[in-house]
Amino acid sequence: MSLNELRKKLWDYDRRYRLGEPIISDTEYDLLLRKLRRLEAESNEKIPPDSPTQRLGGEPMEGLATVTHRVPMLSIENTYNIGELHDFGNRVAKLLGDASDLDLNEFQKTAWIVELKIDGVAASLIYEDGFLVQGLTRGNGIFGDDITHNVRTLRDIPLRLATKKPPKQIEIRGEIYMRNSDLVLLNQSQEIAGLTTYANTRNVTAGSIRLLDPKICAERRLHFFAHSIGFCDGLNVSNHYDFLKELESYGLPVTPHVKRFNSFSAAVDYCELLYATDENFLSNLDFEIDGLVLKLDRFDLREKLGSTSKSPRWLIAYKVEKYEAVTKLLDIRVQVGKTGTITPVAELEPVELAGTTVSRASLHNAEEIERKDIRIGDVVVVEKAGKIIPHVVRVEKHKRTENLPPFEFPKTCPVCGNILSQDNGGVHIRCNNSKCPAQIKEKLRYFAGRNAMDIEGLGKELIDQLVDSGLVENFGDLYRLTWDKIRSKNLERMKAKPKKPDEIPLLVKNLLDGIEQSKSRDFGKFLNALSIRHVGIRVAGILAKHFGTFEKLREATEEELSNVNEIGTIIAKSVFNFFQTESAMIDDLIKELDDRIIQSGNPNREQKNKGSMLFDLKSDSDTESVVQNLPLRDMMIVVTGTLKHFKRNEIEEVIEKHGGRATSSVSSKTTFVLVGAEPGSKLAKAEQLGIRIVYEPEFLEMLGQ
Repeated sequence: MSLNELRKKLWDYDRRYRLGEPIISDTEYDLLLRKLRRLEAESNEKIPPDSPTQRLGGEPMEGLATVTHRVPMLSIENTYNIGELHDFGNRVAKLLGDASDLDLNEFQKTAWIVELKIDGVAASLIYEDGFLVQGLTRGNGIFGDDITHNVRTLRDIPLRLATKKPPKQIEIRGEIYMRNSDLVLLNQSQEIAGLTTYANTRNVTAGSIRLLDPKICAERRLHFFAHSIGFCDGLNVSNHYDFLKELESYGLPVTPHVKRFNSFSAAVDYCELLYATDENFLSNLDFEIDGLVLKLDRFDLREKLGSTSKSPRWLIAYKVEKYEAVTKLLDIRVQVGKTGTITPVAELEPVELAGTTVSRASLHNAEEIERKDIRIGDVVVVEKAGKIIPHVVRVEKHKRTENLPPFEFPKTCPVCGNILSQDNGGVHIRCNNSKCPAQIKEKLRYFAGRNAMDIEGLGKELIDQLVDSGLVENFGDLYRLTWDKIRSKNLERMKAKPKKPDEIPLLVKNLLDGIEQSKSRDFGKFLNALSIRHVGIRVAGILAKHFGTFEKLREATEEELSNVNEIGTIIAKSVFNFFQTESAMIDDLIKELDDRIIQSGNPNREQKNKGSMLFDLKSDSDTESVVQNLPLRDMMIVVTGTLKHFKRNEIEEVIEKHGGRATSSVSSKTTFVLVGAEPGSKLAKAEQLGIRIVYEPEFLEMLGQ
């Protein structure tokens, strides 16, 4: 194999490594690299600057040179507050309106990018005619340290851009970081050598990238994500999203999980949703983030906005407070979820974290335990970030003093003994026995929850007793409960003796009343209550609004389901399969609900007029007109201040029920702003834009209440 052929092979291995698709081991790569180094030494040819052997520099540097940034590397404005995030959006809209002919309506259609804010060390890479010529730290933003000798050791960073027509000059900015899994290995080697171990990935990255000896930096296994541009000569893109695509085509790794949205408000909604509900997100990353960055997509608008002396006006970081603690893993237990998912949970030695005592943390799945090599008895780092539940970041393996056995994930369900199976192409292991008592209990708890049938008095302990006694095995059994049936089982929580022989105890009466009242929940909540895989309250609402009746949804084909806006093939398949396999359970439940509704003397028509039963569970000749005539249909509504009759989560549900959409920021698309006591800046914004103002009494009149 010739020198050039060997170089090309190693270049390809580097490229695949940057893509996260390595096809050979590090040991095999190192052997080939040594072979190339030997062949180059034996040859009289000049070694090209992009040869893989040039990643590792020569002798250690005597000191780091200070270099002036051609374009200052400014800091990023940041906030931990969602209100301040909206204020930033309003400020940008005003500045653009003052600086150009772009009106507010056009601003709302302007795309925004949301990126992960990598918790590493900022750096810039300078390429000339496609070759890497310099790497700099951010420094103070005006001057940075020359770390070219070290950035050349990072296999993430190509020594030559993978394009035949590179820009004449381009400065690519990004973040150098270390993976948590690599920190574990580094600390192990430090412990063996009797050296100091490192507390977190950012500190070791900051220290490593400024080392004078590039060989030591190379051993630290640092990585790089590109995320922005400095100066450039010869790049023909007009927006950030296309810029990132261009960098990927050059062979550079860009920040993962980048999202583009058509408006600032949509980008903010995504950030809120991610922080509030996606508990798996942070734990699945092998690197640390400390927030999200929102960037205006168009370069021309960025130029019009310009910068302050400290930061650009066209981006902001929505940061999340992170708290870490070190504690001991006492045990790993597994729980069975409502869809049969087996979730491992870490039982921890109690530790203070963000003002609360943490003794448990989700381990999410078997793959995470194996990837992080988590073992009972380990010392672990636990993190709590924002509203995200505590999760195990990594194991402090250098503190593993005993030969701890790997955790063996159970082969059978810990409750019913059914053989467990792994999802096809997925990471979840589940019990597929629909009669599993643990699944029944979890489904009933979800069924009775606030965002489902909202059954007052049906709590965890009572559900356990109802299932364990055999009184309830499915949803329909709930609606067949009577005082006589409950009394015959002598349930612990139902032993209170009534004052009169025929009198029903208050606890039982409240339960039966709560079950009776649950019959009037709307279609969306009923659908959410059924525990269909991949269907939560939001997806349930989308399906309910689209199909209008339960029977129409039930009869829909998989193709019809997948054609619904925001419903993909995975959700469509799950919903379709549910109605095929759970037909008997559904028939049984609806029969009970229909019979009860008829017997109660509360026909569906009255419920609709009261605004509580917006969708029939069965087909009705007037259903389409009910959907069409929802009082808030297609309205965009913003709520500000404290309302007298509704809590914040309740008012959003009411708006959605009546056909509207609750949004978080005021724009030209807003239909009206619902104002309560002590309104915020949204009221002033609405008045500025001439948006209709509605107070609570008028809002109640609109709903016919």
